Amino acid sequence: MTLYGKSSLKVMLKTVFLTSLIFTVPIVGARWFGWFEASELSAYDDFIRRRPEEKPDDRIVIVTVGDEDLESLQQYPLHDDTFAKALEKLEDYKPRAIGLDIARDIPHGAIAGRKQLTQLIAKNKTIVSGCLLSTQNHPGSPPAPGTPEGGAAFTDVPPDSDQVVRRVRLISTPEKTEKPIRTKHVCNESNGAEIPSLSFLLAQLYLAESGINPEPNVKGDIQFGKRFLNRIDANFGSYAHADVNDYQMILNYRGAKNSFQEIPISHILQNKVDAQVIRDRVVLIGSSSEVSKDFLATPYIQTQLGARNMNGVVIHAHAVSQILSAVLDQRPLIQSWSEPGEVLWIWVWSLGSGLMAFYNRRLGLFLIGVMITGVALWGICYGLFIIQGLWIPLVPTLMTAMLTALSVRVVDLAARSGYAQAFYEQLQEQIRGGAVGRDRRGDYLESLVQRARVARQGQDAAALLTLDPTPDDDLATETSPTMKALYEKVSQQVRQEMEAERLAQQTVIRQSASTAKQGTRLKTLLTRSQQSRTHLLGKPEVPPTDQNSPFN
Repeated sequence: MTLYGKSSLKVMLKTVFLTSLIFTVPIVGARWFGWFEASELSAYDDFIRRRPEEKPDDRIVIVTVGDEDLESLQQYPLHDDTFAKALEKLEDYKPRAIGLDIARDIPHGAIAGRKQLTQLIAKNKTIVSGCLLSTQNHPGSPPAPGTPEGGAAFTDVPPDSDQVVRRVRLISTPEKTEKPIRTKHVCNESNGAEIPSLSFLLAQLYLAESGINPEPNVKGDIQFGKRFLNRIDANFGSYAHADVNDYQMILNYRGAKNSFQEIPISHILQNKVDAQVIRDRVVLIGSSSEVSKDFLATPYIQTQLGARNMNGVVIHAHAVSQILSAVLDQRPLIQSWSEPGEVLWIWVWSLGSGLMAFYNRRLGLFLIGVMITGVALWGICYGLFIIQGLWIPLVPTLMTAMLTALSVRVVDLAARSGYAQAFYEQLQEQIRGGAVGRDRRGDYLESLVQRARVARQGQDAAALLTLDPTPDDDLATETSPTMKALYEKVSQQVRQEMEAERLAQQTVIRQSASTAKQGTRLKTLLTRSQQSRTHLLGKPEVPPTDQNSPFN
């Protein structure tokens, strides 16, 4: 309960509404310019890490080429004939698709092995060969030899400014490069042709076996059955002007470790794998050796590599799993509100925190309210992220809410200090005039309200003494029991101070009278002494000057 009692709409607009706007507008503007992007991405990473890890996706198997495989085979890189034998064995297990996230653009080993690999890839439509798109500073890398038309897919992933992978591309086009091109291929031709990503093409091949094929909707988004793969824009979530000229999605990781079954390629070559583990799965082949350095930073802190890095082939597996899980399991994709919705969200929390501060005048209750507001905001953001995959602003919302609450409290304290000042000055004036018993308290409080308003506006004491106590429309709301209690408290203090002042004045008067009396007596004594000396010398007696003296 504040000094205002049941606050009027006018008071509410001046304190909570306007204060919330004062902080919401600049913070939203700063967010649009990207000043909060780093902190919001850190909050997003924290949500990812806190989220419970999901069970492994058994629809995806990763065949790794690790350091132990290279050492046992005594080959680096793997020779073409060795790689061809591994592909043949995998084909015998009848997977739905095989993705090559490993470079095969340069021949390795005997010429016969290169020819064998080329022929195998050319005749097999379930093998998808990865390549790198050309950029302004890179000519791109070609797919494996023999890749048929429609069998190539890019393996590029777009890292954020902190080099963390939070997004994946589904469809993109090669850029025109300024570097010399030795070999023209599908991934460096700048004719505007769209190329699918490795993860998207593998998911498409898997879903095609179930009779689910992609179709574009009216917005140009990709649709598998009834499920849309929503394309993000430059300001999606907490991004500010991100580079999303191609078709991109936020990568919804399953977990930091052990999300997919991994099999060393040497086990494939040695027939140590059960065929049922591979059948009807998506198989990804990629490097896990430290020599290849094919790893990327993720939102996680501890992964299988012991740091926040993951092998590139594992990230592609997460991207495939994301599409399959969204279409077949209705697993949520990472989503966000529109920009107007996010601005409204920030403003609503600013208003709410302002109201909390407006109605909690006690410092303890105010601090508890601030803590509850912060915890509730974090809990709602985290809960929506866990349940619906909804990414909404946390950091700017929290900052706006806290600043609004503190500012509303400061304004309220300033208002209350104005009332106390006005009470004190006018009560002093009234007691001196002896009007306490004659003035009606209701009219008097109305006059104090007006005087308090002037005190809050910084006017001088002369203006305070000339106010007309006629109430206006707001006085009824401001003469509350709380205000009357303040009046009684200040009145008691003023009475005590005035009584002390009166006693001090009486003491001064008594001391002055005593001093004057002593002076009169001294003067009389001096006169009588002079008369005595004159009598002894024979001079005529001089009558005393003070006829009323007590010594006559």
